[in-house]
Amino acid sequence: MKTIVITNNKGGTGKTTVATQLAYSLMLTGYSTVAVDLDSQCNLTTALPRQRVAGNALDLVEAGEPPEFTAAPGELVLIEGHADMPVVRDDAILRNTAGALQALKGADFCIIDTPPTYSATVYGAMLAADYILAPIELKRFSVDGIKTVLKALVEVREINPDVKFLGLLPSRFDAVKEMERESLRVMAAEFPQLIIPHAIRNRTAYEKAEAEGMPVSEVSTRSGREAAAEFQAFFEWFLENVEAGT
Repeated sequence: MKTIVITNNKGGTGKTTVATQLAYSLMLTGYSTVAVDLDSQCNLTTALPRQRVAGNALDLVEAGEPPEFTAAPGELVLIEGHADMPVVRDDAILRNTAGALQALKGADFCIIDTPPTYSATVYGAMLAADYILAPIELKRFSVDGIKTVLKALVEVREINPDVKFLGLLPSRFDAVKEMERESLRVMAAEFPQLIIPHAIRNRTAYEKAEAEGMPVSEVSTRSGREAAAEFQAFFEWFLENVEAGT
């Protein structure tokens, strides 16, 4: 199973949107997929209301044991979030989270949504990850914020040297605004090897898809069609990089 952690230490970067639509895209492509909600806000759980629940994230991090399940090809199952998920730095929680996620089986892919803080659960998830992906919102662009993400990656690689960083994904991007276009130019100059060559724009279709618990490709509006096309382009890039192991 390939484990992908979606993380950023800032809120409002579109992590749940990316995690949700990535999980749906894998499902629709025929992969068996498990989505894990480590955020106490439970937004991923809310966005996947029709999926079979395979377990609870609080049990996973407290007991350190993964739930047992088998997802069929083309099936998406959920390890749902919990409002009492710990957000502290605690070695036991870190070990439990990493151990349980490393032992998790039953699907081709595991997509993990995380809270906007580098707590023990997030570090534990990153220690268990094969790949890390960091959505970033350009209207709140901050070099210091991105450096915090990269600092956490360096720390994780001291213990998990095989983890691969897929990159920084511009999210909720508004190409009409000069400030955001300039932020993207600055960011590309500062981190030329880390910027994913796709962007998830700020479209109402993503909000509708999350609110109604469905893939954005099922939103039958112009915004839905545009969102589906842009996310599919990113998804093809994602599969190429993950399957190639880069």
